[in-house]
Amino acid sequence: MPSVYVNIKPEIINWVLNQIQDDILEENMINNIKAWLNGTKTPTFNQIEDLSRKTNIPLGYFFLQTPPEEKIDLLEYRTIDSIQLAKPSRNLIDTIYHMERIRDWMKDYRLEMGFDILPVVGCMENVDDISTITKRIRNDLELNETWYELCSNTREAFNFIRDRLEACGIIVMMSGIVGSNTHRLLDINEFRAFVMVDKWAPIIFINATDSDGARLFSLLHEAVHIWIGKDDLFNDRYDITNGVSSTEKLCNAVTAELMVPKDIFINKWNEINETDVFDTITRLAKYFRCGEVVIARRAKDCNKINQDVYNHVVETAIENYNKIKEKQEDNGGNYYNTMISRLDGCFVRALCESINIGRTSYTEAYRLTNTSPKTFAEVAQRLGGMLW
Repeated sequence: MPSVYVNIKPEIINWVLNQIQDDILEENMINNIKAWLNGTKTPTFNQIEDLSRKTNIPLGYFFLQTPPEEKIDLLEYRTIDSIQLAKPSRNLIDTIYHMERIRDWMKDYRLEMGFDILPVVGCMENVDDISTITKRIRNDLELNETWYELCSNTREAFNFIRDRLEACGIIVMMSGIVGSNTHRLLDINEFRAFVMVDKWAPIIFINATDSDGARLFSLLHEAVHIWIGKDDLFNDRYDITNGVSSTEKLCNAVTAELMVPKDIFINKWNEINETDVFDTITRLAKYFRCGEVVIARRAKDCNKINQDVYNHVVETAIENYNKIKEKQEDNGGNYYNTMISRLDGCFVRALCESINIGRTSYTEAYRLTNTSPKTFAEVAQRLGGMLW
């Protein structure tokens, strides 16, 4: 079958090159692109299709007359300035787009079904007192000061808070990949989480490639953003202490108080009274069911440790995280448990109800959840959804 040649505008090719990381294309592809741009060669449809796959840029974009305008408002709310986020990856962009579709679906559903706006969204807007915000969130989530004692470990603590947020109507999604593509891994160096604030359907997305302790911090951090009514793209590595906005400092402080109440922390620290400060941090991380970096940051803020100790804890946590990730990649995991962890229970149950009343098609449900018919039915059942 003869090759089909296509005319692609040079400005489209240049736009594509500006969207991707420098090292994702092979030398042969780069040479072809140079030839297309200088006019010595014309691309074939198969070559453009191949370029679309490798760059994760939709095929249709290549045939536009002018580059598409992809205005991603969420990037304006990133926690810290980042050269990397100045050119966000297609993985991040596509994940944001997918969460926007879920948010929009859930908002339309709740509006049509007569739901009221969620009272927690923006209820602490323009409040800058840490204690006031903390008390309000504890009250709304029905958390006592020592809620973490109800959990046996950090993962249970994450699921506990997630359940409380879902009970408030907040959508919590989590994944370490784009859609169902296991070859498109999300990078915690680019972002840890993000939140889209909406009166009817606020949505938190957690990067599942992160550690258990970091996920818990991110979840509560983004929850605080919902209470103060401000979007956020959380790309803080926790080892950066300068250059963050006043809003982020406030959210970090409230998150720390929710996870590790200051008065209890100081009492526990003094009770342990170990000569080895690192052992103290480890013991307190187990007690508060959180990551050691959170304890180290609390200790630093309370003048219990210096910056060098804090930096060492962060470096060690990153090393341990990398070792754990290697083991997880070797061992794999339970498919259905993974799928369930990615999806919000309220969202799936709403989908099932919408399907049952003829408002939503099965095809749309599969698309929104990145599942197949068999997988959706199983996951829906496990999350309490009923399909007739």
